[in-house]
Amino acid sequence: MENERKIYHLINDLPHIYELEDMIRFCRKHGKIYIYGRGGQQELLLKYLDMCRISVSGYVVTVKKETDDTDFHYRKMPVHTFESVKDDSETGLLLALPDRYYGQIIPMFRKNRFENYFIMTEFNKRSIACQVRPRKKEELTFEVSLVDHCNLSCQMCDHYSQLSDPWFVDMDQFERDMIRMGSLCEHRLACISLLGGEPTLHPHIMDCMRITREQFPDTEIIVLTNGTLLVSLEESEQGNFWQVCRKYDIHITVTVYPIRLDYEAIERKAAEYGVTLALSSDVHAKALTRDVKISDKHTLDLSGSVERFYCINCLYFNKFCVLKDGKIYMCPVAAHSDIFNKHFGQHLELAEEDYLDIYQIDSWRQIAEFSCQYVPFCSYCDLKHWGHHSEWKASSREIDEYIGGPDHGVSCSEQRR
Repeated sequence: MENERKIYHLINDLPHIYELEDMIRFCRKHGKIYIYGRGGQQELLLKYLDMCRISVSGYVVTVKKETDDTDFHYRKMPVHTFESVKDDSETGLLLALPDRYYGQIIPMFRKNRFENYFIMTEFNKRSIACQVRPRKKEELTFEVSLVDHCNLSCQMCDHYSQLSDPWFVDMDQFERDMIRMGSLCEHRLACISLLGGEPTLHPHIMDCMRITREQFPDTEIIVLTNGTLLVSLEESEQGNFWQVCRKYDIHITVTVYPIRLDYEAIERKAAEYGVTLALSSDVHAKALTRDVKISDKHTLDLSGSVERFYCINCLYFNKFCVLKDGKIYMCPVAAHSDIFNKHFGQHLELAEEDYLDIYQIDSWRQIAEFSCQYVPFCSYCDLKHWGHHSEWKASSREIDEYIGGPDHGVSCSEQRR
């Protein structure tokens, strides 16, 4: 295998959240909503509006083609001409064509004194389509927590590791699940992350690495770690961690924290064994950075009243599936919500629609489709108030790390009232 870092965690641009609010508000004002345009991007917009429970009456085109009534990929919808809908006072048009057509369409609207249209930006047209498009197999990723707890205590951890009791993945369960995922994914996808909690706390992490590589011989496999134990794992009871990384071409990503840790020693050890290493204070950044670690607040609405249309503004939506105990979850927040509930005495509920049982499906395509669909747990995530909060520090283990928003403002549900 090539000992070369591949591109992984293909992160889509997130739509502009305020434009989404304006668009949904526009849709709710009109009795009949049509999408102006007829093509793949418009079909993905229809899929998103279906997720939002916005009723769409059909597509509108300037001039109909013979294929317009038959050539559907998502679902069949009526196709109308602008002339046939322009005089209906209930009509509202979402202008979803590429901008280059606006020079023809807007003058036509004005000539007909038609004003009930919403102009989508090029950015949102593209980003909505990217968010709700099922990924190809070579784009799919998933992560597995080898342990839930951690030897650091980070504020606002979205795996709730600083709140967790000691928990180690069961090795028999891990092997069964990896064999099943290998079969479902035809033993190939973009990337698998072994993380936690702090994954190097697991006494059998090297067996986890071996099992994963056996099932996915050509996939990038990453151990995502805080790095505190890496140097010492050269001489562990299980063996030499660095040699195992080299043998199975396992890459290491270290999140850089403002703690007393010799990161240069880790770099030297990786170079000594020829192991691919990345150190970054932001593991999701396009370029590695050693800037001061900033903690993000992934704000929750404990009432579960966040509206559906916000879901595609999530960092995790259609990106970081989580495999845990035979189930695929949309994100780590849902997968580890039991930790949050236990520590804070809360009742965030998981519905059957919030996960896939990998033993009840028969193809990776079902995982790809699940990953780009709204799930009920999304109603707890106050995405409008997610964001950078402060420089990294130790957790207070208090619930205000997860509620109230980065600026401690009111929740989005309160703003709507």
